[in-house]
Amino acid sequence: MNWMLLVAVIGCCSTCLAASLLPHEQGKNAPSPIDSILQPRQRRDSYNVIDDCMTVTSKDGHFYYKASPKDEVEPGTTCGLYLITDPERQIEIELLHVDVSCEDGGLISVVDGWELNGEFFPSPEDHQLPLDQRVQSECGSHQVMRRYLSSQNAALVQYRVPRLGQGFSLRVNYVKNPQPCNILVEGTSYVYTLSNHGRRLNCSVTTLFPASISLVSLDVGFTNQRRLSRLLSSRRDHLIAHRSTAGEVVHNCEEKDMSDYLQIGGSSGLDTANMLVSDSICGAAREPKASEETIGCGITTVRLVSSGRHRNWVQVAIRPAEDEDLSLANFMCPA
Repeated sequence: MNWMLLVAVIGCCSTCLAASLLPHEQGKNAPSPIDSILQPRQRRDSYNVIDDCMTVTSKDGHFYYKASPKDEVEPGTTCGLYLITDPERQIEIELLHVDVSCEDGGLISVVDGWELNGEFFPSPEDHQLPLDQRVQSECGSHQVMRRYLSSQNAALVQYRVPRLGQGFSLRVNYVKNPQPCNILVEGTSYVYTLSNHGRRLNCSVTTLFPASISLVSLDVGFTNQRRLSRLLSSRRDHLIAHRSTAGEVVHNCEEKDMSDYLQIGGSSGLDTANMLVSDSICGAAREPKASEETIGCGITTVRLVSSGRHRNWVQVAIRPAEDEDLSLANFMCPA
């Protein structure tokens, strides 16, 4: 849990706190958002004073911020508390007290997901709520006692406190997610499971670093082996990756207008709409014999696209790519 987050963001954004939610400019003396976010993720504690403009943490408990003359940022600077937890958990945020001046442009915004450089995780295309419902804002001076529950293992509190002495307090708790869909990866090697649970929705695993990916098992897009066999035997479609007694895996499914498939690719931002796809896979197999694939992009994504006509699931092993992996990468994003 000590992996340094967002290493690859250096190459994919020049300013990571976009002004789409909190549209005032940052102070001239504000630290670089990238420098701030490239700090080791803090260990959990029960009481937390926010003293950095950009903080990534998995702490729970009570959080408190008050603008002080000792701060290294000017009052009115847009800052963010980036929360991340285990893949199978959601983030519950209870906003307790707000004291930020509305007339001076003060604002506290709770975001269902993360925002970096104007792009969101999960992508608006892959979230069950429209973007305007994923951002809830408060200002003024009052007790709030309002709860927010993220849809995945990542959430963000953006804030702009215009006057010294003003601030806010909130409480964070991590709760079990019975049906995880979108997952933000912190950096350790792990096997992740994606499933549409029989519904029409897209799910993804997104890493904030170049990654090496290998399939563990999948069942995507086919309800019976006969239909799959017909596709594989067609002379017009050269889709066969390999055959095995455990099943069949098909590549380039997206190009063949299949409605359900697994995308593997990368990008320089969080929005999967801008992802460059290295491969799209469908079929059914246990322990496929495909080789590991390395995606040389600042952000790597494995995305399960589901029409709702099939109960899709896939297991993928993901690990941070090392220098040797990148030198032999299957796919590289443009510099």
